[in-house]
Amino acid sequence: MQPPAPYPPPYAHGPAAPEARPHTGVAVAVALVSCFVMPVVYVALALEILGHRYGGGGSFTPLAVAIAVGFALWITALVLSIRSIVLSGRVGASRAGGIVALVVSVLSVVTAAAATAFGLLMASGGGAHGRPLRVRGRPRTAPTRRDAAWSVDPSGALPDASRLTADERAREAARWTRDAREEHASIAAFARLSVDLLALGAPPGLVERAHRAALDEVLHARLAFALAGAYAGEPVGPEVWPEALEGEAAERPAGTLRRVALESLVDGAYGEGLAALRAAAEVAADPAVAEVLATVARDEAGHAALGWDVLAFCVARDGSLAPALVEAAADLAARADSALERSHAASVRGELGALLAERG
Repeated sequence: MQPPAPYPPPYAHGPAAPEARPHTGVAVAVALVSCFVMPVVYVALALEILGHRYGGGGSFTPLAVAIAVGFALWITALVLSIRSIVLSGRVGASRAGGIVALVVSVLSVVTAAAATAFGLLMASGGGAHGRPLRVRGRPRTAPTRRDAAWSVDPSGALPDASRLTADERAREAARWTRDAREEHASIAAFARLSVDLLALGAPPGLVERAHRAALDEVLHARLAFALAGAYAGEPVGPEVWPEALEGEAAERPAGTLRRVALESLVDGAYGEGLAALRAAAEVAADPAVAEVLATVARDEAGHAALGWDVLAFCVARDGSLAPALVEAAADLAARADSALERSHAASVRGELGALLAERG
């Protein structure tokens, strides 16, 4: 009879557990995906917030899902990169891959923040270049093409681009093309304003001034496109722009009044006024450019005055708009990033306070 087998000593080892692997390549891949996804998602968030802030925008649900996915990717990249660093150290392998993944995952947050700030700056409008056409709350401009119809300066005066280098001409062409697109969009913005004023039963003087402002913007767009073409060495004009037909046709009257009031403050009183100040302050060596800037400064100041008068009309119709207007003015002051913008924002807040006090 065999004696029973002895119990294994307490220090006896069972089967070795499988060794955890760092999966450095997976960590780097997820971190790279996060670095590309997060900026896109958060720029979309910034644009959607602006759309809702100024009376437009759709449902946040799809964007909320995208934000959750982007955030989950970032957390996953962060966890995988830290895990890779720890496990690589345990097995004596290089930690370089895990460190790269960690840096990229952190960079994804930095790029998301920078892209969001850039999106807010570029899309918020703020009226820095006059009254934009807003579609679902967001400023829109037409694409451009090679087109001589808009590239003819009515005054016949063009700048002398021969004294500039190729890089200087390219910069000036890009600057004036951007300005021309914004002036061109303002034509549609004032056309829409005139329709809004008719819908709200505004007096004929305001409707007439809205149409005159649209004609001013036709001239500004032609002047700017002419300068862009002169610097580019070929004609520049707006492309077909079906987006201009999109609007707020289904809005209720109260929504229209609120939107018109906010746009008249942000895009009219503040934006057109700031555009006038900037044009007046800019010094141009070329006489043709100086003449364009003087025309723009004079007309934009008149458009700012129209914005104040439309705002007064809206407040007279509905005094409950006051808190939203005060909030919008405070937001303009908070976003101001230059001495001129801060001074102008403070002036607008003061004038708005006086207007609201006058209207009780």
